[in-house]
Amino acid sequence: MQGGAVETRADESLKLSVLPRGAVFGGLAVALVIAGLWRVDGVLAALGVAMGCLLGLAWVLARLNPRGLEVILDGPAKVQAGVVSPWVLSLVNHRRWLDAFALRMEAHLAGKTRAGGTAAWVSAGSAADLEMRISIPERAWLATQEMHLISDFPFGFFEVERTFSVVHPICVTPRPIVPRGMAFAGGRMDAADAIVAAAGEAPGEIRGLRPWRAGDSPRRILWPASLRSMARGAGMVVRECDPPGFRPMKCAVVFHSFGTDGGLIRPDRFEKALSLAAGSLRHLQSQGMPARWIADFNDWKPLPAGTRLQLAACMENMARAARAAGTEAHDLQAALHEIGEDEGLIVISDMPSAIWRAAMPMRKQPAFLPEIPGSKHRREVVR
Repeated sequence: MQGGAVETRADESLKLSVLPRGAVFGGLAVALVIAGLWRVDGVLAALGVAMGCLLGLAWVLARLNPRGLEVILDGPAKVQAGVVSPWVLSLVNHRRWLDAFALRMEAHLAGKTRAGGTAAWVSAGSAADLEMRISIPERAWLATQEMHLISDFPFGFFEVERTFSVVHPICVTPRPIVPRGMAFAGGRMDAADAIVAAAGEAPGEIRGLRPWRAGDSPRRILWPASLRSMARGAGMVVRECDPPGFRPMKCAVVFHSFGTDGGLIRPDRFEKALSLAAGSLRHLQSQGMPARWIADFNDWKPLPAGTRLQLAACMENMARAARAAGTEAHDLQAALHEIGEDEGLIVISDMPSAIWRAAMPMRKQPAFLPEIPGSKHRREVVR
C-alpha cells in the first residue's frame, strides 16, 4: 500500500551555521578593511567591503535556498522489519522565480533508519524525485517522519539545515522467526497431511520400509529404494511410519514479561521474543490452524489470528507493543487457566523460562516454550 504525505510546518526549525570557508572569507574581509584604514589605502578597504557585501549576500541566499519547498514522502504504510521496500522522496519547488541548488535530503524513517540523497538543481515550478530502497531494521510505529533539508549554497560559506515533520504513518511489524522444533507433545505442527491421511497410517516418525500395497499414497513411495528393489525382481517399497500423536485443532500463543526479582530486563530479548511470537502465529496460520494471540501488554485480551486479516491485525498490534512492567504470577496463571484442555499452548516470554516456569499451572506444564535465539542455554520443552 502506497501513501503520500506533505510537509508539516508546525515543527519546523531552521539552523544556520558558518562553515570554515565562510569563517576564513569573513576574517579576510575584516582584515582587508582594517589594513586599508590603517594604511589609508582605499583599494584595500574597498576590497574588504566588497568581500563583506558578498558574504552578506551569501548569507541571504543561504537562508532563502531551502525555504518555500515542499517535501512529499511516498512509500508503504506497513512494512516488515529487515525487508527492503521502495520509497520515493520528492522535493517540489513552488516558487515562481527562485531556483533551489545543492540540497541534501535526509529522511529519518520510524526513528530507526536514515536515508536520502542530493538534488543538485530544482528549478522554479518543478520537482526532483529520489527513488530509494530502504530496510528498517526494527519494529516501530510512528505517525510522523522527521525530514532534514541541508544546503551549503552558495560558495559553501554557510550551512542551513531545515528540520520539519512529514505526516506519513509507518507500521514496521516484527521479523517473524519460527521457533526451532515447533511441536506439541506427541504431534508435530508441520504434519499438515495428517488430517487427510487414514487414521493409523498418518505420517509420524519413519520406522522403516515395507512393500507397496494397494491404497498407499504415491507420495510415500521411496523411489531410489524401489528402483533397487525392482532391479532384484521385487516390487516398489514405501516408507512405513508410526502413527502421530495428538494434534490439536486450535492453539493459543501466550506472551508475557513476568519474572522474579532475579531476572534481568533486556530490551533486545523483548524484541526477539516478539519475533518468535510473530513467527509462531504465521506458522500456525500457514498450517490452517485457528490461533489466538494473548499478551500481557494487551491486558490479556485474546485476539484471533486464524485468517490473514486477523494475522495482519496481530502483527500491527506487535508493532505498537510496549513492554508490560507490572506482570505478576497470578496474572499469568489466570490467563493460562482460560486455555482449554483441547487447545495447544505456546508460551513465549522475554524472561528466561527457568525463573517463571514454576508459576505455570501443573496441567499447563506440557506447553511448548520456545527459547529466544542467541541464548546460551539449550532449548527445553517441558512435557
